Amino acid sequence: MTPRFRKLAIMTMGAAGLLCIAPSNGFWTVSASPQVNINVNIGQPPPVIVHERPTMVYLAEPAAYVAVGIPFDIFFISGRYYYLHGNDWFWGTGYNGPWVGIAYKSIPPGLQKYRIERLHEFREREYRVYKVQGPAFKGKHFEADEFREDHDNGHGNNGNSGNNGRGNGNGKGNGNKH
Repeated sequence: MTPRFRKLAIMTMGAAGLLCIAPSNGFWTVSASPQVNINVNIGQPPPVIVHERPTMVYLAEPAAYVAVGIPFDIFFISGRYYYLHGNDWFWGTGYNGPWVGIAYKSIPPGLQKYRIERLHEFREREYRVYKVQGPAFKGKHFEADEFREDHDNGHGNNGNSGNNGRGNGNGKGNGNKH
C-alpha cells in the first residue's frame, strides 16, 4: 500500500467513524416540506416636498386633476390623491401624503388607460395654457389640500378660487348641485 493511499484510507475511515458517533436525533435530518417565502415591501416613497400648495389642473382625457409646476406625478380623482413614484402607485388624502401603496389595478380607470408619458403630454399641454392665461385661466383647477383627517370625498372647488365652488366651466361638466 502506498503512503498516499494509506493516508486517504485512514481519513475515510475517520470520517465514517465520526458519522457513526454523531448524535442522530435530528442532527442529519432535512425538512421535506417545501417552503416559499415572498416578502413584498414597496415602502414609503420619498416625501413630497413643495414650498407652496400645488395647483391641480383638470385634464379631460383621463378625467382627473394633475399637479402642475412641481416635479411629482400627483393626480386627484374622487377625493383621493394618487402619486406615481418609479413604477409604484400610492394614494393619500393630501398632496403630501401620508402615502399608502396600491396595486396598479386599484388606480382609477382614467389613469390606467394611458401610459405615464401620455399623461405627461396632457399635463404639459394644459399647464402651458394655465401659465399663459394666469388668473384668467378658464379651465377647472384648485389649490391642492394637505393631509385631511375627514377624508372628504369630493372637492368643493371645480373652478378657480373666489367662485364659491361652482366652477367656471362651459356648462358641459357635472358641476356642483346646490
